[in-house]
Amino acid sequence: MQSLRAFYLLQAFFLLMFIGKVNAKDAPFNHFPKNATCILSVEPWDNRLIGQDTIATEIMVYDSRRALNRSIWTFSTSDIFFRKALTPFDVTRQDYVETIRLLHPYAVAFSEGKTSDWARQVVGDTIVLGGAGNGFNIPSWVPSDILQGMTSHKFFIDGKSYDFFNAYVKLIHELPSKGYILGNIMTGTCKEVIWMIKRTHPEYVQLGLEQMRGEAFTKYWNKDPSRYKRKFNIWADSIRTVYPGVKVIADIPPSHSNNQTDQAWIKELQTGLKADGVRDYWHLHWMSRGQFSGNYEKDKQVMYSIFSTTLPELIAKNKRLFPGKELIIDQWSVSLTGDGGRNPYKRTFFGTSYIPRMVQFMIEFNRDHNDVIASAKYENLKQLIGNKGTKSMEFEVTRMIANLFSEPANVLDIKSVLAGTIMFGVKAGNQYKLILLNDQEEAVQLPKEINFDGRLLTIHIKEALASPGPTSTEWSSYSSNGSINGYSIVYITAQ
Repeated sequence: MQSLRAFYLLQAFFLLMFIGKVNAKDAPFNHFPKNATCILSVEPWDNRLIGQDTIATEIMVYDSRRALNRSIWTFSTSDIFFRKALTPFDVTRQDYVETIRLLHPYAVAFSEGKTSDWARQVVGDTIVLGGAGNGFNIPSWVPSDILQGMTSHKFFIDGKSYDFFNAYVKLIHELPSKGYILGNIMTGTCKEVIWMIKRTHPEYVQLGLEQMRGEAFTKYWNKDPSRYKRKFNIWADSIRTVYPGVKVIADIPPSHSNNQTDQAWIKELQTGLKADGVRDYWHLHWMSRGQFSGNYEKDKQVMYSIFSTTLPELIAKNKRLFPGKELIIDQWSVSLTGDGGRNPYKRTFFGTSYIPRMVQFMIEFNRDHNDVIASAKYENLKQLIGNKGTKSMEFEVTRMIANLFSEPANVLDIKSVLAGTIMFGVKAGNQYKLILLNDQEEAVQLPKEINFDGRLLTIHIKEALASPGPTSTEWSSYSSNGSINGYSIVYITAQ
């Protein structure tokens, strides 16, 4: 039986060689040299990411022996501390903590968005309710129109002052997860950042967010990026003196930008910058380059090109501009607030599929390129869980994928998948964990056994979610004995 399988697999391989789908050098899928640390040329990446040209033969799964970088499973806390009309919400509530715990976050970040330009911390205060702090502790002199609707508004729960940072600290301790700090380099103090590090034990501290934009650039830095660099270097030295193990991240323009002022900022920060890494962001709207038209057939190709071409190009660009610096994806998401309605696929199955596609891209690209993506942060928890606590399709898909990140693991190398699907996963101890995305109308049939590292193991479909169609916002769970519905995402285990 094994020899017959080997014969068919060899036959399929030579057939693909003949029709030009595989070349002998990179067979069968990788177009980048493995373990490359500096990518200088870009070719289309792995076709498995786009659900095309896949092999409908026996599925072959191997342990790559490359550790999963769990730091890419970080989440943003932007706006989670209040609901509509700035009604305060206690993020330390047990039901909320348990909901976030389902996502198995490696790290959770504070503070977020442009709030980080104005948020202050009361050094020495650790009380969530009834302490010296209130909200983001934004000074009263800050103009009310600066912060996307957030002002120096005061927040109280049961008549007690509600401090967001202290609530965040309690949240990550309850989960538990690592911290991730965005320091207010614009109007805050380095002492406050060091206090935040002491409370949260982060791996990363980012100093500033979009400092080359708006009033931060024109008024505070006076359109002079060297001023940001000088202050950044002073703060980075101070942080490392107290916490030498913390990595300090610099704020640079997004890689997709070609703005003239952004180029000047980049040029200044390319030399003499005492940063361990630089940040980028990969929101769906920006990565699609505004090309979504509402025509699903055309827009599928746009989605596919994000992973086959756009992201590898942006990584290559970042590594050329900042060699030796870690690449930190400060934000990525399906739905970007303020995208002007240019993403017609919010809350749809097609839009939500950006999540498994992105996770597959990051873990497998890291596997093949020495963890070139050092950390990545989903923006944000508020988008996954609505104002009324409603869990979106995005939340349910994210929760399923979170099983891959719940413990240390190795990334899998999957040599063939069912036509029209993508499959990726990890091996944790003796257990294999797989995510399968069926991004087509037709159902597919999984075999009862899959070849894992040369052994046939029975698979178990732990959970399955399906949508009526790619542009539908509806979804439902279903049970399966191997038949995978169209427009589905499935969590599978074997051991």
